[in-house]
Amino acid sequence: MSEEFFPATLGARQRWLAGLVGIGLGFGAPLILSVLLVATSGDPVFVILPLPFLGALWCIQGLAPRGYSLGEDGLGLERRWLRRVLPYAAIAGVHRGARPAGGLGGVGLNSLFGAHGLRWNPWTGRHYLFVTRTTGLVWLETAGGLIALSPDRPDEFAAALSRRIGAGRGGAAT
Repeated sequence: MSEEFFPATLGARQRWLAGLVGIGLGFGAPLILSVLLVATSGDPVFVILPLPFLGALWCIQGLAPRGYSLGEDGLGLERRWLRRVLPYAAIAGVHRGARPAGGLGGVGLNSLFGAHGLRWNPWTGRHYLFVTRTTGLVWLETAGGLIALSPDRPDEFAAALSRRIGAGRGGAAT
C-alpha cells in the first residue's frame, strides 16, 4: 500500500483568528510600537521589539496540525515539527458522528493555527484533539480514549482509514 495524505486546512473562523489576532496583534502591534519608539526616542534598540513575537508565531505554526497520512506504519499526525504516528492496531474504530469537542484543556494547546492536546468535557469525556477546525470531525476510538481529527475530506479519510484498519486485521473494518 502506498502512503495517502489528507490535508487539514484551517476553517474560516480559525483563519480570521490566525490572521487578525495572531499576525495582526501578535506581530503588527509590536512592529508599529517599535517604529513609534524608534521615531520618538531615536534609539535603534527598539527595532528588535517585534522579534520575540515573530519567534513565538513561528513556533506556534510549526506545532500546528497540517494533515494526516496513512502509511505502512500507521496513521501519521502531521505537523511541520514533531510528527506522531498512531499504529493501526491501536485504533478500534472510526466514526463520523457529531460530538462536542474541546472543553477543559488540561494539557492541550489552543493555538492560532489549530488545536491539539488532551481535553475533557461532560458529553464526550476525555479526548485528544488534533484539529484545524471544529466541523467535519472524524473520531477515532483507541484504548487511550477518543481522538478527534479534521481532514479536509472527512468521509474519504474515514473510508480509507477504515480500509487500512480492516486490512491490518485481516478482515472487515469496524
